Amino acid sequence: MSILRHKNQKNNIQDKTTERISKIKKKKKKRANRQILQITYIFVVSFLALIAYIAHFVAVDSKNVITNAHNRRLQSMAEKVVRGKIISSDGKVLAQTLTENGSEIRDYPYSRMFAHVVGYNDKGKSGLESVCNFDLLKSDANLMTQITSSLKGEKSIGDNVYTTLNTKVQKAAYYALQGQKGAVVAMDPETGKIYAMVSKPDYRPAYVKENWTELNTSQNSLLLNRATQGLYPPGSTFKVVTALEYMREHKNTYKNFKYHCTGYTTVGTLKIHCYGGEAHGTVNLEQAIEKSCNCAFVHMSEEINKGKLASLAGDLMYNSKVPINLLANSSRFVLDKKSGTNEMAHTSIGQGQTLITPLENAMVMSAIANDGVVMQPYLVENVKNIDGGVIKETKASKLSEPLEASECETLKKMLRKVVTKGTGTRAYSSHYNVYGKTGSAEYNSAKDSHAWFIGCAERGGKKIVVSVLVEGGDSGGRVAAPIADKVFHAFLD
Repeated sequence: MSILRHKNQKNNIQDKTTERISKIKKKKKKRANRQILQITYIFVVSFLALIAYIAHFVAVDSKNVITNAHNRRLQSMAEKVVRGKIISSDGKVLAQTLTENGSEIRDYPYSRMFAHVVGYNDKGKSGLESVCNFDLLKSDANLMTQITSSLKGEKSIGDNVYTTLNTKVQKAAYYALQGQKGAVVAMDPETGKIYAMVSKPDYRPAYVKENWTELNTSQNSLLLNRATQGLYPPGSTFKVVTALEYMREHKNTYKNFKYHCTGYTTVGTLKIHCYGGEAHGTVNLEQAIEKSCNCAFVHMSEEINKGKLASLAGDLMYNSKVPINLLANSSRFVLDKKSGTNEMAHTSIGQGQTLITPLENAMVMSAIANDGVVMQPYLVENVKNIDGGVIKETKASKLSEPLEASECETLKKMLRKVVTKGTGTRAYSSHYNVYGKTGSAEYNSAKDSHAWFIGCAERGGKKIVVSVLVEGGDSGGRVAAPIADKVFHAFLD
Protein backbone atom coordinates (compact mmCIF):
# COMPACT_ATOMS: atom_id res chain seq x y z
CA MET A 1 0.00 0.00 0.00
CA SER A 2 2.82 2.36 0.89
CA ILE A 3 4.45 1.66 -2.46
CA LEU A 4 1.15 2.37 -4.26
CA ARG A 5 0.67 5.58 -2.24
CA HIS A 6 4.21 6.64 -3.10
CA LYS A 7 3.54 6.07 -6.79
CA ASN A 8 0.32 8.10 -6.62
CA GLN A 9 2.11 10.95 -4.89
CA LYS A 10 4.88 10.79 -7.46
CA ASN A 11 2.31 10.84 -10.27
CA ASN A 12 0.52 13.80 -8.67
CA ILE A 13 3.79 15.69 -8.43
CA GLN A 14 4.57 14.91 -12.06
CA ASP A 15 1.07 15.97 -13.11
CA LYS A 16 1.39 19.25 -11.21
CA THR A 17 4.84 19.81 -12.64
CA THR A 18 3.56 19.07 -16.15
CA GLU A 19 0.61 21.39 -15.56
CA ARG A 20 2.91 24.13 -14.22
CA ILE A 21 5.25 23.70 -17.21
CA SER A 22 2.24 23.80 -19.54
CA LYS A 23 1.04 27.05 -17.94
CA ILE A 24 4.50 28.55 -18.20
CA LYS A 25 4.67 27.54 -21.87
CA LYS A 26 1.26 29.05 -22.49
CA LYS A 27 2.31 32.29 -20.80
CA LYS A 28 5.49 32.39 -22.83
CA LYS A 29 3.51 31.66 -25.98
CA LYS A 30 1.02 34.45 -25.16
CA ARG A 31 3.90 36.82 -24.41
CA ALA A 32 5.57 35.86 -27.68
CA ASN A 33 2.31 36.27 -29.59
CA ARG A 34 1.80 39.67 -27.98
CA GLN A 35 5.32 40.75 -28.95
CA ILE A 36 4.81 39.48 -32.50
CA LEU A 37 1.51 41.37 -32.65
CA GLN A 38 3.18 44.55 -31.34
CA ILE A 39 5.96 44.23 -33.90
CA THR A 40 3.34 43.63 -36.60
CA TYR A 41 1.49 46.78 -35.54
CA ILE A 42 4.73 48.77 -35.59
CA PHE A 43 5.50 47.51 -39.10
CA VAL A 44 1.97 48.25 -40.33
CA VAL A 45 1.95 51.78 -38.84
CA SER A 46 5.45 52.46 -40.20
CA PHE A 47 4.41 51.18 -43.61
CA LEU A 48 1.29 53.35 -43.64
CA ALA A 49 3.32 56.36 -42.48
CA LEU A 50 5.80 55.72 -45.30
CA ILE A 51 2.98 55.51 -47.85
CA ALA A 52 1.48 58.76 -46.48
CA TYR A 53 4.87 60.49 -46.68
CA ILE A 54 5.44 59.30 -50.25
CA ALA A 55 1.94 60.44 -51.25
CA HIS A 56 2.51 63.84 -49.63
CA PHE A 57 5.91 64.15 -51.27
CA VAL A 58 4.55 63.31 -54.71
CA ALA A 59 1.54 65.64 -54.35
CA VAL A 60 3.22 68.59 -52.62
CA ASP A 61 6.93 68.55 -51.85
CA SER A 62 8.07 66.95 -55.12
CA LYS A 63 7.14 70.11 -57.01
CA ASN A 64 9.48 72.16 -54.85
CA VAL A 65 12.29 69.62 -55.18
CA ILE A 66 11.85 69.31 -58.96
CA THR A 67 11.88 73.07 -59.52
CA ASN A 68 14.63 73.83 -56.99
CA ALA A 69 17.52 75.54 -58.76
CA HIS A 70 19.99 73.49 -56.68
CA ASN A 71 18.56 70.15 -57.82
CA ARG A 72 21.52 68.33 -59.43
CA ARG A 73 19.22 66.50 -61.80
CA LEU A 74 18.17 69.84 -63.29
CA GLN A 75 21.78 70.92 -63.57
CA SER A 76 22.48 67.71 -65.45
CA MET A 77 19.47 68.31 -67.71
CA ALA A 78 20.68 71.85 -68.47
CA GLU A 79 23.88 70.34 -69.93
CA LYS A 80 21.86 68.28 -72.41
CA VAL A 81 18.83 70.48 -73.15
CA VAL A 82 18.42 74.03 -74.48
CA ARG A 83 16.05 75.74 -72.04
CA GLY A 84 12.60 76.13 -73.60
CA LYS A 85 10.65 79.31 -74.26
CA ILE A 86 8.04 81.07 -72.16
CA ILE A 87 5.26 82.27 -74.45
CA SER A 88 2.23 84.54 -73.95
CA SER A 89 -1.36 83.50 -74.70
CA ASP A 90 -1.20 85.58 -77.89
CA GLY A 91 1.91 83.81 -79.12
CA LYS A 92 4.60 86.33 -78.15
CA VAL A 93 7.94 85.09 -76.78
CA LEU A 94 8.51 86.35 -73.23
CA ALA A 95 11.73 84.42 -72.54
CA GLN A 96 14.05 82.39 -74.77
CA THR A 97 17.58 81.03 -74.94
CA LEU A 98 19.92 82.45 -77.58
CA THR A 99 23.48 81.54 -78.48
CA GLU A 100 26.07 84.31 -78.67
CA ASN A 101 29.76 83.61 -79.32
CA GLY A 102 29.23 79.95 -78.48
CA SER A 103 27.56 80.74 -75.13
CA GLU A 104 23.91 80.45 -74.19
CA ILE A 105 22.17 83.55 -72.84
CA ARG A 106 18.63 83.97 -71.59
CA ASP A 107 16.84 86.68 -73.54
CA TYR A 108 13.71 88.62 -72.52
CA PRO A 109 12.23 90.40 -75.57
CA TYR A 110 9.94 92.58 -73.43
CA SER A 111 12.75 93.50 -71.01
CA ARG A 112 11.24 94.92 -67.79
CA MET A 113 7.57 94.57 -68.71
CA PHE A 114 7.14 90.99 -67.45
CA ALA A 115 10.06 91.10 -64.99
CA HIS A 116 8.36 89.86 -61.81
CA VAL A 117 5.88 87.38 -63.25
CA VAL A 118 8.20 85.75 -65.82
CA GLY A 119 11.19 86.14 -63.50
CA TYR A 120 14.91 85.70 -64.05
CA ASN A 121 17.24 82.74 -64.69
CA ASP A 122 20.55 83.88 -63.21
CA LYS A 123 21.81 84.01 -59.60
CA GLY A 124 18.98 81.60 -58.83
CA LYS A 125 15.52 81.78 -60.36
CA SER A 126 12.20 83.52 -59.78
CA GLY A 127 8.70 83.78 -61.24
CA LEU A 128 7.75 81.36 -64.00
CA GLU A 129 11.43 80.68 -64.68
CA SER A 130 11.47 79.03 -61.26
CA VAL A 131 7.98 77.50 -61.22
CA CYS A 132 8.41 75.95 -64.68
CA ASN A 133 12.11 75.13 -64.30
CA PHE A 134 11.64 71.38 -64.80
CA ASP A 135 9.27 71.79 -67.77
CA LEU A 136 11.66 74.16 -69.54
CA LEU A 137 14.61 71.78 -69.11
CA LYS A 138 12.69 68.66 -70.15
CA SER A 139 12.67 67.70 -73.82
CA ASP A 140 9.71 65.75 -75.16
CA ALA A 141 10.81 66.23 -78.76
CA ASN A 142 10.48 63.38 -81.27
CA LEU A 143 12.78 60.50 -80.22
CA MET A 144 14.56 60.41 -83.59
CA THR A 145 15.16 64.17 -83.33
CA GLN A 146 16.73 63.69 -79.92
CA ILE A 147 18.90 60.81 -81.15
CA THR A 148 20.03 62.85 -84.16
CA SER A 149 20.90 65.82 -81.92
CA SER A 150 22.83 63.52 -79.59
CA LEU A 151 24.84 61.99 -82.47
CA LYS A 152 25.68 65.48 -83.71
CA GLY A 153 26.82 66.47 -80.23
CA GLU A 154 24.01 69.03 -80.03
CA LYS A 155 21.57 69.69 -77.19
CA SER A 156 17.92 68.68 -77.44
CA ILE A 157 15.33 71.48 -77.49
CA GLY A 158 13.40 71.93 -74.25
CA ASP A 159 9.63 72.10 -73.97
CA ASN A 160 7.87 75.45 -74.23
CA VAL A 161 5.61 76.91 -71.54
CA TYR A 162 2.50 78.69 -72.83
CA THR A 163 1.12 81.15 -70.30
CA THR A 164 -2.25 82.84 -69.77
CA LEU A 165 -0.54 86.25 -69.93
CA ASN A 166 -1.77 88.63 -72.62
CA THR A 167 0.87 91.06 -73.96
CA LYS A 168 -1.71 93.70 -74.87
CA VAL A 169 -3.24 93.73 -71.39
CA GLN A 170 0.17 93.55 -69.69
CA LYS A 171 1.46 96.46 -71.78
CA ALA A 172 -1.58 98.59 -70.92
CA ALA A 173 -1.16 97.89 -67.20
CA TYR A 174 2.59 98.47 -67.32
CA TYR A 175 2.43 101.86 -69.02
CA ALA A 176 -0.65 102.98 -67.10
CA LEU A 177 1.25 102.49 -63.83
CA GLN A 178 4.06 104.63 -65.28
CA GLY A 179 6.85 105.41 -62.79
CA GLN A 180 4.69 104.82 -59.72
CA LYS A 181 5.26 102.09 -57.16
CA GLY A 182 2.52 99.52 -57.01
CA ALA A 183 0.92 96.59 -58.76
CA VAL A 184 -1.79 95.65 -61.25
CA VAL A 185 -3.44 92.24 -61.56
CA ALA A 186 -5.91 91.39 -64.33
CA MET A 187 -7.71 88.05 -64.51
CA ASP A 188 -10.68 86.13 -65.85
CA PRO A 189 -13.08 85.58 -62.92
CA GLU A 190 -14.78 82.64 -64.64
CA THR A 191 -11.65 80.54 -65.22
CA GLY A 192 -8.93 81.95 -62.96
CA LYS A 193 -6.62 82.80 -65.88
CA ILE A 194 -4.24 85.66 -65.08
CA TYR A 195 -4.05 88.04 -68.04
CA ALA A 196 -1.58 90.50 -66.55
CA MET A 197 0.59 90.89 -63.48
CA VAL A 198 2.67 94.05 -63.16
CA SER A 199 4.83 95.15 -60.25
CA LYS A 200 6.84 98.36 -60.00
CA PRO A 201 9.62 99.32 -59.46
CA ASP A 202 11.02 96.63 -61.74
CA TYR A 203 14.34 95.44 -63.14
CA ARG A 204 15.90 93.99 -66.29
CA PRO A 205 15.84 90.18 -65.91
CA ALA A 206 18.59 89.71 -68.53
CA TYR A 207 21.03 91.71 -66.36
CA VAL A 208 20.32 90.32 -62.91
CA LYS A 209 23.85 88.97 -62.49
CA GLU A 210 25.47 92.30 -63.33
CA ASN A 211 23.11 94.26 -61.03
CA TRP A 212 22.78 91.69 -58.23
CA THR A 213 24.17 93.89 -55.45
CA GLU A 214 21.93 96.83 -56.31
CA LEU A 215 18.87 94.59 -56.68
CA ASN A 216 19.38 93.21 -53.18
CA THR A 217 20.29 96.44 -51.39
CA SER A 218 17.92 98.96 -52.98
CA GLN A 219 15.40 100.48 -50.57
CA ASN A 220 12.82 100.18 -53.36
CA SER A 221 12.68 96.37 -53.00
CA LEU A 222 13.18 95.88 -56.73
CA LEU A 223 12.87 92.09 -56.65
CA LEU A 224 9.64 92.13 -54.62
CA ASN A 225 6.57 91.12 -56.63
CA ARG A 226 4.13 93.58 -55.09
CA ALA A 227 1.19 91.85 -56.81
CA THR A 228 1.57 88.67 -54.73
CA GLN A 229 3.92 89.67 -51.89
CA GLY A 230 2.99 93.28 -51.14
CA LEU A 231 0.72 93.63 -48.11
CA TYR A 232 -1.40 96.78 -47.86
CA PRO A 233 -4.42 97.97 -45.86
CA PRO A 234 -7.43 97.46 -48.18
CA GLY A 235 -8.96 100.82 -47.29
CA SER A 236 -12.43 101.42 -48.69
CA THR A 237 -12.28 98.37 -50.97
CA PHE A 238 -13.04 96.40 -47.78
CA LYS A 239 -16.41 98.18 -47.55
CA VAL A 240 -17.67 95.61 -50.04
CA VAL A 241 -17.17 92.95 -47.34
CA THR A 242 -18.67 95.13 -44.59
CA ALA A 243 -21.73 95.92 -46.73
CA LEU A 244 -22.25 92.25 -47.54
CA GLU A 245 -22.14 91.24 -43.88
CA TYR A 246 -24.58 94.01 -42.97
CA MET A 247 -26.94 92.81 -45.72
CA ARG A 248 -26.72 89.23 -44.43
CA GLU A 249 -27.53 90.21 -40.87
CA HIS A 250 -30.32 92.60 -41.89
CA LYS A 251 -31.86 90.75 -44.84
CA ASN A 252 -35.28 92.35 -44.51
CA THR A 253 -34.24 95.83 -43.39
CA TYR A 254 -30.89 96.74 -45.02
CA LYS A 255 -32.71 98.75 -47.70
CA ASN A 256 -34.00 100.98 -44.89
CA PHE A 257 -30.49 101.88 -43.69
CA LYS A 258 -29.98 105.64 -43.35
CA TYR A 259 -27.25 107.79 -41.89
CA HIS A 260 -26.66 111.53 -41.90
CA CYS A 261 -22.98 112.27 -42.58
CA THR A 262 -21.48 115.54 -41.35
CA GLY A 263 -17.96 114.67 -42.50
CA TYR A 264 -16.80 113.03 -39.28
CA THR A 265 -18.03 110.80 -36.49
CA THR A 266 -16.84 109.76 -33.03
CA VAL A 267 -16.67 106.14 -31.87
CA GLY A 268 -15.19 105.37 -28.48
CA THR A 269 -11.95 107.35 -28.39
CA LEU A 270 -11.79 107.62 -32.19
CA LYS A 271 -12.68 110.56 -34.38
CA ILE A 272 -13.08 109.28 -37.95
CA HIS A 273 -13.37 111.56 -40.98
CA CYS A 274 -14.66 110.92 -44.45
CA TYR A 275 -12.08 111.38 -47.22
CA GLY A 276 -11.17 115.05 -47.45
CA GLY A 277 -13.61 115.81 -44.63
CA GLU A 278 -16.48 115.77 -47.12
CA ALA A 279 -19.99 115.81 -45.61
CA HIS A 280 -22.22 113.47 -47.62
CA GLY A 281 -25.53 114.35 -45.98
CA THR A 282 -28.19 111.66 -45.57
CA VAL A 283 -27.24 108.41 -47.33
CA ASN A 284 -28.72 104.92 -47.64
CA LEU A 285 -26.57 101.77 -48.02
CA GLU A 286 -26.25 102.09 -51.80
CA GLN A 287 -25.23 105.75 -51.53
CA ALA A 288 -22.80 104.99 -48.71
CA ILE A 289 -20.96 102.62 -51.07
CA GLU A 290 -21.28 104.99 -54.02
CA LYS A 291 -19.79 107.93 -52.08
CA SER A 292 -17.49 105.71 -49.96
CA CYS A 293 -18.80 107.33 -46.78
CA ASN A 294 -16.56 106.32 -43.86
CA CYS A 295 -18.94 107.65 -41.23
CA ALA A 296 -21.88 105.63 -42.55
CA PHE A 297 -19.84 102.41 -42.51
CA VAL A 298 -18.53 103.05 -39.00
CA HIS A 299 -22.15 103.52 -37.88
CA MET A 300 -23.09 100.35 -39.78
CA SER A 301 -20.35 98.40 -37.98
CA GLU A 302 -22.13 98.97 -34.66
CA GLU A 303 -24.90 96.67 -35.92
CA ILE A 304 -22.62 93.91 -37.24
CA ASN A 305 -21.53 90.76 -35.39
CA LYS A 306 -17.70 90.81 -35.16
CA GLY A 307 -17.37 87.05 -35.28
CA LYS A 308 -19.55 86.76 -38.38
CA LEU A 309 -17.58 89.52 -40.14
CA ALA A 310 -14.37 87.64 -39.34
CA SER A 311 -15.92 84.43 -40.69
CA LEU A 312 -16.93 86.12 -43.96
CA ALA A 313 -13.45 87.61 -44.33
CA GLY A 314 -12.02 84.12 -43.83
CA ASP A 315 -14.32 82.75 -46.54
CA LEU A 316 -12.92 85.44 -48.85
CA MET A 317 -9.41 84.12 -48.12
CA TYR A 318 -8.27 86.63 -45.51
CA ASN A 319 -5.58 85.00 -43.32
CA SER A 320 -4.82 82.70 -46.25
CA LYS A 321 -2.31 82.69 -49.08
CA VAL A 322 -3.82 82.66 -52.55
CA PRO A 323 -2.90 79.25 -54.00
CA ILE A 324 -0.69 80.23 -56.93
CA ASN A 325 2.73 78.87 -57.91
CA LEU A 326 4.58 82.10 -57.17
CA LEU A 327 6.05 83.51 -53.99
CA ALA A 328 3.03 84.99 -52.20
CA ASN A 329 2.19 86.34 -48.76
CA SER A 330 -0.87 85.58 -46.70
CA SER A 331 -3.30 88.43 -46.02
CA ARG A 332 -4.07 89.42 -42.44
CA PHE A 333 -7.36 89.86 -40.57
CA VAL A 334 -7.13 90.00 -36.77
CA LEU A 335 -10.64 91.10 -35.78
CA ASP A 336 -12.62 88.59 -33.70
CA LYS A 337 -15.60 88.63 -31.36
CA LYS A 338 -13.40 89.82 -28.49
CA SER A 339 -12.16 92.90 -30.39
CA GLY A 340 -13.04 96.35 -29.08
CA THR A 341 -15.26 99.05 -30.58
CA ASN A 342 -12.32 101.07 -31.91
CA GLU A 343 -10.87 98.07 -33.72
CA MET A 344 -14.25 97.18 -35.21
CA ALA A 345 -14.72 100.74 -36.49
CA HIS A 346 -11.28 100.77 -38.12
CA THR A 347 -11.74 97.34 -39.65
CA SER A 348 -15.13 98.19 -41.17
CA ILE A 349 -13.47 100.78 -43.42
CA GLY A 350 -10.42 98.65 -44.26
CA GLN A 351 -7.98 100.21 -41.81
CA GLY A 352 -6.53 98.97 -38.53
CA GLN A 353 -4.42 95.83 -38.79
CA THR A 354 -6.12 94.38 -41.88
CA LEU A 355 -3.72 93.74 -44.80
CA ILE A 356 -4.19 92.25 -48.26
CA THR A 357 -2.24 91.65 -51.48
CA PRO A 358 -3.40 93.08 -54.85
CA LEU A 359 -3.87 89.51 -56.11
CA GLU A 360 -6.16 88.59 -53.24
CA ASN A 361 -8.19 91.76 -53.71
CA ALA A 362 -8.64 90.67 -57.33
CA MET A 363 -9.93 87.34 -55.98
CA VAL A 364 -12.52 89.14 -53.80
CA MET A 365 -13.84 91.01 -56.83
CA SER A 366 -13.71 87.81 -58.91
CA ALA A 367 -16.02 86.10 -56.41
CA ILE A 368 -18.60 88.87 -56.95
CA ALA A 369 -18.13 88.88 -60.74
CA ASN A 370 -18.48 85.09 -60.95
CA ASP A 371 -21.75 84.83 -58.99
CA GLY A 372 -20.06 83.80 -55.75
CA VAL A 373 -17.65 81.17 -57.12
CA VAL A 374 -13.91 81.61 -56.57
CA MET A 375 -11.73 79.94 -59.20
CA GLN A 376 -8.13 78.80 -58.72
CA PRO A 377 -5.86 81.45 -60.30
CA TYR A 378 -3.25 80.15 -62.73
CA LEU A 379 -0.55 81.40 -65.10
CA VAL A 380 0.35 78.35 -67.19
CA GLU A 381 -2.09 77.30 -69.90
CA ASN A 382 -0.09 74.29 -71.12
CA VAL A 383 3.34 72.87 -71.89
CA LYS A 384 4.18 71.83 -75.47
CA ASN A 385 7.17 70.13 -77.08
CA ILE A 386 9.12 71.65 -79.96
CA ASP A 387 6.70 69.99 -82.43
CA GLY A 388 3.66 71.60 -80.82
CA GLY A 389 2.39 68.48 -79.08
CA VAL A 390 0.66 69.16 -75.75
CA ILE A 391 2.55 67.54 -72.87
CA LYS A 392 0.31 68.79 -70.09
CA GLU A 393 -2.32 71.48 -69.60
CA THR A 394 -4.10 73.30 -66.81
CA LYS A 395 -7.83 72.86 -66.32
CA ALA A 396 -9.93 75.50 -64.60
CA SER A 397 -10.92 74.42 -61.08
CA LYS A 398 -13.18 75.82 -58.38
CA LEU A 399 -11.62 76.83 -55.07
CA SER A 400 -14.71 77.77 -53.08
CA GLU A 401 -18.18 79.29 -53.23
CA PRO A 402 -18.34 81.82 -50.37
CA LEU A 403 -21.17 84.02 -51.72
CA GLU A 404 -24.71 83.54 -52.98
CA ALA A 405 -25.46 84.49 -56.59
CA SER A 406 -28.28 86.77 -55.39
CA GLU A 407 -25.89 88.60 -53.05
CA CYS A 408 -23.49 89.14 -55.94
CA GLU A 409 -26.23 90.61 -58.14
CA THR A 410 -27.15 93.11 -55.42
CA LEU A 411 -23.50 94.08 -54.92
CA LYS A 412 -22.94 94.48 -58.67
CA LYS A 413 -25.81 96.97 -58.88
CA MET A 414 -24.38 98.97 -55.96
CA LEU A 415 -20.84 98.88 -57.35
CA ARG A 416 -22.15 99.96 -60.75
CA LYS A 417 -23.29 103.23 -59.12
CA VAL A 418 -19.73 103.76 -57.83
CA VAL A 419 -18.55 103.91 -61.45
CA THR A 420 -21.50 105.76 -63.02
CA LYS A 421 -21.80 108.59 -60.48
CA GLY A 422 -19.67 107.88 -57.42
CA THR A 423 -15.98 107.83 -56.54
CA GLY A 424 -15.00 105.56 -59.46
CA THR A 425 -16.28 107.53 -62.46
CA ARG A 426 -12.79 107.58 -64.02
CA ALA A 427 -13.20 103.85 -64.70
CA TYR A 428 -16.50 104.37 -66.52
CA SER A 429 -16.93 103.48 -70.20
CA SER A 430 -19.90 103.67 -72.52
CA HIS A 431 -18.53 100.70 -74.49
CA TYR A 432 -18.88 98.07 -71.77
CA ASN A 433 -20.38 97.55 -68.32
CA VAL A 434 -18.05 98.39 -65.43
CA TYR A 435 -18.56 98.07 -61.68
CA GLY A 436 -16.03 98.39 -58.88
CA LYS A 437 -14.84 100.01 -55.68
CA THR A 438 -12.24 102.67 -54.99
CA GLY A 439 -10.09 102.84 -51.89
CA SER A 440 -7.75 105.31 -50.20
CA ALA A 441 -5.92 103.40 -47.49
CA GLU A 442 -4.01 105.33 -44.83
CA TYR A 443 -0.69 103.71 -43.96
CA ASN A 444 1.07 106.09 -41.54
CA SER A 445 0.43 108.66 -38.82
CA ALA A 446 0.70 111.48 -41.37
CA LYS A 447 -2.45 110.00 -42.99
CA ASP A 448 -0.72 109.36 -46.33
CA SER A 449 -2.75 106.93 -48.41
CA HIS A 450 -2.32 104.15 -50.94
CA ALA A 451 -4.72 104.31 -53.90
CA TRP A 452 -6.88 101.26 -54.70
CA PHE A 453 -9.37 100.24 -57.34
CA ILE A 454 -10.91 96.79 -57.75
CA GLY A 455 -13.47 96.23 -60.46
CA CYS A 456 -14.86 94.18 -63.32
CA ALA A 457 -15.70 95.06 -66.92
CA GLU A 458 -18.06 92.95 -69.06
CA ARG A 459 -19.11 92.94 -72.70
CA GLY A 460 -20.43 90.26 -75.02
CA GLY A 461 -19.87 87.44 -72.54
CA LYS A 462 -16.26 88.49 -71.85
CA LYS A 463 -15.22 89.52 -68.35
CA ILE A 464 -12.04 90.89 -66.85
CA VAL A 465 -11.35 91.71 -63.21
CA VAL A 466 -8.66 94.24 -62.38
CA SER A 467 -7.01 95.08 -59.05
CA VAL A 468 -4.87 98.23 -58.93
CA LEU A 469 -2.68 99.40 -56.04
CA VAL A 470 -0.58 102.57 -56.21
CA GLU A 471 1.70 103.12 -53.23
CA GLY A 472 1.25 106.62 -51.82
CA GLY A 473 -1.21 107.36 -54.63
CA ASP A 474 -3.64 109.05 -52.22
CA SER A 475 -7.00 108.91 -54.06
CA GLY A 476 -8.21 105.62 -55.47
CA GLY A 477 -10.77 107.34 -57.66
CA ARG A 478 -8.31 109.87 -59.05
CA VAL A 479 -5.20 107.66 -59.44
CA ALA A 480 -6.11 103.94 -59.47
CA ALA A 481 -9.42 104.00 -61.37
CA PRO A 482 -7.91 105.51 -64.58
CA ILE A 483 -5.29 102.73 -64.59
CA ALA A 484 -8.02 100.10 -64.41
CA ASP A 485 -9.85 101.90 -67.22
CA LYS A 486 -6.85 101.54 -69.55
CA VAL A 487 -6.59 97.84 -68.76
CA PHE A 488 -10.32 97.31 -69.37
CA HIS A 489 -10.01 99.17 -72.67
CA ALA A 490 -7.02 97.07 -73.82
CA PHE A 491 -8.91 93.84 -73.20
CA LEU A 492 -12.43 94.72 -74.39
CA ASP A 493 -11.78 97.31 -77.10
